[in-house]
Amino acid sequence: MTTDSQEQFNRQASQYAISVPHSSGDSLRILTEWAALDRYDLALDIATGPGFTAFAIAPYSQTVIASDIAEGMLTQARKIAADRNIQNIRFETINAQNIPYPDASLDLVTCRTAPHHFPDIPQFLSEVHQILKPNGTFLLCDTTTSEDPELAHWHQRAEALRDPSHNNAPSPSEWRNLLNQSGFKITHEQATQVNMTFYDWVKRSGTPDPVINQLHQDFASASSPIKHEYGIANLDNDDYKFHWPVFTCRALKR
Repeated sequence: MTTDSQEQFNRQASQYAISVPHSSGDSLRILTEWAALDRYDLALDIATGPGFTAFAIAPYSQTVIASDIAEGMLTQARKIAADRNIQNIRFETINAQNIPYPDASLDLVTCRTAPHHFPDIPQFLSEVHQILKPNGTFLLCDTTTSEDPELAHWHQRAEALRDPSHNNAPSPSEWRNLLNQSGFKITHEQATQVNMTFYDWVKRSGTPDPVINQLHQDFASASSPIKHEYGIANLDNDDYKFHWPVFTCRALKR
């Protein structure tokens, strides 16, 4: 990730630590169920944020490394781990595009709700493939987008306006191709979604007021296909509810 991402997530770390979509939800439940299919000596959670995914895989791992590029996020994760008395976890500053672990040294790698910020997803996947042991497990979860290019364009634009560290959310078919090309075999896949409200969404990212106003207008004037695709609906107090689709998969290193 870039310096912009470091600045963004250092600045907003406390908001993510209390974020319901990040601390719970279907994607975390699914990932945890897949983690429970095996046991792992050494696991690495990439872009851990406040640590919720690392905490979820800790019961199935001898040691978990919770890593992030933003020290502010790791500070939040350390606090939550201490509150939960999680003992088998350590914290490291790691760039997802350059993971400093030996080849074939990890049993499990996880990454949840982060790759859409990465500037080079193929490079990230190459790094994960390289550090996993043969038949090692990769658990991936991230917001995805529509297979319809026009609907996807609206979504990507909204995310980039709200948080300029957003880079790209691949569609499900794009994710499958990327994983296959990177040497992974998908064993489990499940589509889900993350439910949000507009003002909580922009507060979490610290979006400036002029951009909030622009985004609010974009939600109000969205076409019927866009509103249907992303579940956009009016709430009280001029708010909106909506959802982004989420791609989740369990893959093994070929």
